[in-house]
Amino acid sequence: MIRAPHPREIPLLPQIESAADRRFARVGLQLVVDMPGHSIAALEHGRRHGLLWVVTSPRGQLVGFALMEIRRGIALIEQLSVLDRWQGRGLGTALLERCAAAARALGHETLYLTTYRDVAWNRPFYERRGFTEVPRGALNRTLRGVLLLEVSHGHPVWRRAVMTR
Repeated sequence: MIRAPHPREIPLLPQIESAADRRFARVGLQLVVDMPGHSIAALEHGRRHGLLWVVTSPRGQLVGFALMEIRRGIALIEQLSVLDRWQGRGLGTALLERCAAAARALGHETLYLTTYRDVAWNRPFYERRGFTEVPRGALNRTLRGVLLLEVSHGHPVWRRAVMTR
């Protein structure tokens, strides 16, 4: 089930993000594992503004979340995390669709995200769900800024893709 998180659940979300990120170590991206997760303040901001959703198991356990933001008029999926054991069940896709519906409700027909080009559960996952890579030369100022911020945090620029749907 996808729903808005309860305030008491916000502190659990960085743990889900960190657990889901451990998978990156298997493809040579330990730097993702070592990066801090989203702050409680950023997650709480998303909750208060209706831009954060959680997905629960049939027993009500939090198993993933999506955080969206509106940055200079652009709807952007900031984070999508689903615990390893719950992947492959359509939960990430359902979170994506919830983000897309929220973006449309806010007047945004286009949804953006950044991801790794060469990681099977990143760019190929999003491509199967209708996202396409935006050529670097077509990035507007806001999207270039998003990409540069990620690079400043240690993400290798040549491995990153900006995608849209």
